[in-house]
Amino acid sequence: MTQKRDAPDAPTARVVTRDAPQGLFLTILGQEQYAAHPLPDSGEVVIGRSDRCDVCVPDASMSRQHARLRIGPVLTVEDLGSSNGVVVRDQRLASGASVEVTTNEIITLGSVSLVIQQRASRIRVRRIWGHDYFEGRLAEECARAGRAGASFAVVRLRFSEAPPTRAVQNVFAEVLRDVDVSALHSPAEYELLLADAGPDEADLVVRQLRSLVGDEDVVSMGAACFPGDGRTADALLAAASAETVPADEADSMPIVEDVAMKNLYALARRVAVGDINVLVLGETGAGKQVLAEAIHRFSQRSDKAFLELNCSAFSETLLESELFGHEKGAFTGATSSKPGLLEAANGGTVFLDEIGDMPLLMQAKLLRVIESRQVLRVGSLKPRDIDVRFVSATNRELEADVMSGRFRQDLFFRINGVTLSLPPLRERTREVESLSALFVKQYCGRLGRPPLTISDEAMQLLTGYDWPGNIRELRNVIERATLLATGSVIAPEHLPVQKMQATYAASVSPTIAQKSWGYRSAPPAVVGAEPATGPTSVAPAPPNGDDKRQRIVDAMARTGGNQTEAAKLLGVSRRTLGTWLERYDLPRPRKRKK
Repeated sequence: MTQKRDAPDAPTARVVTRDAPQGLFLTILGQEQYAAHPLPDSGEVVIGRSDRCDVCVPDASMSRQHARLRIGPVLTVEDLGSSNGVVVRDQRLASGASVEVTTNEIITLGSVSLVIQQRASRIRVRRIWGHDYFEGRLAEECARAGRAGASFAVVRLRFSEAPPTRAVQNVFAEVLRDVDVSALHSPAEYELLLADAGPDEADLVVRQLRSLVGDEDVVSMGAACFPGDGRTADALLAAASAETVPADEADSMPIVEDVAMKNLYALARRVAVGDINVLVLGETGAGKQVLAEAIHRFSQRSDKAFLELNCSAFSETLLESELFGHEKGAFTGATSSKPGLLEAANGGTVFLDEIGDMPLLMQAKLLRVIESRQVLRVGSLKPRDIDVRFVSATNRELEADVMSGRFRQDLFFRINGVTLSLPPLRERTREVESLSALFVKQYCGRLGRPPLTISDEAMQLLTGYDWPGNIRELRNVIERATLLATGSVIAPEHLPVQKMQATYAASVSPTIAQKSWGYRSAPPAVVGAEPATGPTSVAPAPPNGDDKRQRIVDAMARTGGNQTEAAKLLGVSRRTLGTWLERYDLPRPRKRKK
């Protein structure tokens, strides 16, 4: 690894220390700068734009003397009458006021972020786990954070070539905390789980890693946060590796081979001709964005902008600013006027992903925009005309949210001009082979290696799996298999055999499993399969017809006809179960009349 160096002409922060440091250092993050400097044992440190300050930060948002750090048993920061303020824990300090801060807490001065950190007296040996362990921990963290309403982050880091393990451990020991998890995804790629971290903390870790590692050694680095970028392990891993394969390669080339998908895209082509708003429904990772982009390409707006906004990835204030734009001085940090996405997309298409997670106040403001075709920037009194087409998407049951008051009924009617329901990948398994071949081709091209083929045994595994994470999960699996394959063929040992087998086995009773596999216990072991805590065996792909029907019948029987519980047992949504009941002409239990 090489140490990253700043460009000679780039302005950098400068610090003057009075005493030998005992372990604290100050990390400074600006728009185009990164600096880490030791702090004195005790005393005061003045921070500002003036070169007479103890810490000089040459940023236009900084006042000449902006803030004062007091270092001792208690750490405090004081606002010295700055123009753009000092913000700690989302609260701006009054002029002359001070507040206690802790290490690893973000302190915002204008548009610059500061973090006081404790440097370890010695480098700890950082354990690097395997991918299977990491994936399990990630799934557990998704469940925990979902219950607690918490946040955490996932980071993917790929090197140009496999670095020495000790060098990686040293870098991770400098940046990560004890509660964070690091793992090896492939010989030259690592993945990190940052517990209780939000976007700011994830960005800090990414910038520190880039500084310590050096851009010339890194092929790609990306971060994703729960729940904004995804609520499942597969969705987060896909979002964190977005830099690995550009979206225009991986996401904008739909594979349409299933009959239901052909009918759906034919309808989308007809709908695209007009300007009616479209609502796309489907599970996470099923390809809602791909369908939205296809609608844009089919429309007369195809030569204009297509802009995507994830409604769950922003706070309410930031979402309003991103959608509608803001005027200079509208809020802290608004140093210039900025048009919102709706203005920037004038004449084109705006894709509102995860619209079911949009706050109620924002729903009311969006409704006014759709009705009036005008936007009002934050801090402005004059509305601006816009001409955009809205395509919205969600994996939520919006009708149920309307009934419970979580989603506005009038907005639902406005965005729901035409509804397109996207089937999950498990209901269009004939597309798995083509999608797998496409992803292998893309990743091989990305890695600059000769094309790979997928063995019949591996393809049998891929087509027999239910893909609860849909296309995102398939893409992650293929990416890792491409990295692990040392020859010219992707074989079963390059796939997550244990997870793929366990998911199928868990969704059927022992009787059905015994019937469909033809074995009393487990099917034969796969030579060279990944080591795991359970038996290393894999089932042949289950038939898509009678066996699935029997699984549904069995699940309904085991739950006494409770469709919600049966759907959970099968690992699908209640809507999907309803579709299956209709497809296989199975009766829906009715509530008994009292």
